[in-house]
Amino acid sequence: MTIRITWARTVAAIVALIVAGLLFSWSGVFNVAASSGHWKITDWFLHWTMRNSVRTHAALTVPDDPKARDGVVSAAGLFKASCAACHGAPGVRPLPVMQAATPLPPIFRSTRANGPTSSSSGSSSRA
Repeated sequence: MTIRITWARTVAAIVALIVAGLLFSWSGVFNVAASSGHWKITDWFLHWTMRNSVRTHAALTVPDDPKARDGVVSAAGLFKASCAACHGAPGVRPLPVMQAATPLPPIFRSTRANGPTSSSSGSSSRA
């Protein structure tokens, strides 16, 4: 028996795959907990995407004069509002949920003259 491939059958197959994927996701069988780790290819893809996203957004948000004194205050405020919850700050631990995240974000505990130092490489040590 030969099955003819038609547009209707192709669309029906695509819809069936989408429905099957949604049913699988809805079932809760697949563990998506951040503490469960990732496959190597998934880990690579997520980090590749993160690095590209950070590079793109950093390039679009560079101030006109990075050494302007008023930018120092806003940078500290931006770090406190946007970064400290995950990465911590000198004397401030990250939120407990971020201490159990996979992968662990680099934890900033102290400062140097040229910026924060990371106490971990973002891989295994917990704060």
